[in-house]
Amino acid sequence: MEVVIPHSLGKIEAKSRIEAGLPKLAAHIPGGGSLSSEWVSDYALHLVIGAMGQNIPVQLDIEDSEIRGDVSVPLFLKMMSGQISDFVKTSAEKMLSKA
Repeated sequence: MEVVIPHSLGKIEAKSRIEAGLPKLAAHIPGGGSLSSEWVSDYALHLVIGAMGQNIPVQLDIEDSEIRGDVSVPLFLKMMSGQISDFVKTSAEKMLSKA
């Protein structure tokens, strides 16, 4: 499932804000959960959100004016794919808005 988050920060500032917000993100996973993250290139972040015994891989690519995300919702959680996508998008928007 694709997620697009527009911004006007430029790549460097957007990455900086995402990096700053990552440590707080796990605390906001509904029902508790876990989060692992790894920068696979300068502007590509791979996340794995653990929730309800399932792993949800998320790939975020930071561009000059938007962040493109790909959320791979496991079959067990497909019924919640809209909520999971909204969580990823809302979380990224909050991180981008923090100075």
